[in-house]
Amino acid sequence: MIPSFSDEALYTLLCKYLLDEADGEERAWVDNWLTAHADNQQLLDALRKVLDTAAAKQYSIQADTSSSWQRLYQQMDVPETPAQLQPVRNFSWKNLWRAAAVLLLICCAGTWYLLTRPAEKYAGPLQATLLDGSKIELKGKASTLNVAKGFNDKNRKVTLKGSAAFDVAANPSQPFIVSLGRTEVKVLGTRFTVNYQPESAILEVHVSSGKVMVIDHARADSVVLSEGMLLQQDAARQDFRVATHVIDPVQKSLDFQNVPLEEVLQTVTVLYDVRIIVEDTAMLKLTVKTNLNGASIEDVMKSLALSVGAQWEQTGPRQYRLK
Repeated sequence: MIPSFSDEALYTLLCKYLLDEADGEERAWVDNWLTAHADNQQLLDALRKVLDTAAAKQYSIQADTSSSWQRLYQQMDVPETPAQLQPVRNFSWKNLWRAAAVLLLICCAGTWYLLTRPAEKYAGPLQATLLDGSKIELKGKASTLNVAKGFNDKNRKVTLKGSAAFDVAANPSQPFIVSLGRTEVKVLGTRFTVNYQPESAILEVHVSSGKVMVIDHARADSVVLSEGMLLQQDAARQDFRVATHVIDPVQKSLDFQNVPLEEVLQTVTVLYDVRIIVEDTAMLKLTVKTNLNGASIEDVMKSLALSVGAQWEQTGPRQYRLK
């Protein structure tokens, strides 16, 4: 059984549904509601037209009670004199309430749109420059970026879904904040890349220059990332995993210049999602000097073994040993 809502709550939920701001549970409710009665789809279509008109023309809906009720009477086939409307003797309360509901729908839709619409909305793939001079590159058709109202005046906040690269203009007095569901990235001025896929609970943040702070509000956890650092978080591992000396995480480009093996292994396990065991823990203090670019995990193990004078073997699926 589909629960009932007040008219105002229902219209608000439908607006969120049409503006793609409803969460998974809300969207599922509306989908079920649409199948409950044939008139429900007509109501949703009417609301969609109202929102499309508001988005296209970008004006607020001015309430003109007199003209609105005049149009209502005309739709009910009530005769009209040049001076005034004739008294209504026979009419249907059902039609009256239906028309009143339409007027309420228009008011609610207009109010919702004006209060919640973002200042700007971008959909990838594209490159754009924001009002503060920050540059963004949205990667892929599924990537979207919403810019908050008051951007570059009262705030520098954006909401991202998908993958994007940021080159943020410096402004120490006003941090640039990227909202990613329960997590946010806060920066003053830097170049970094974010890959946020909420459907699969995947988050990656890579810093090319400068520093950023990644904050998980749900877990009250945070970490500061600097140049060459990569952060990963997924559904299987709720905690942050951090790799260092990463030039390009997509191409698996790594640069180790006299880096302790312990730190190198941490990066390799994060980037390649493997487990590496070292028999002699003294080897962890040995330094590694190598450049890797798009290498397979087998080639990585060969290079590491050569750097520290060890041997390697695969001991299981995605498991390796240095000895």
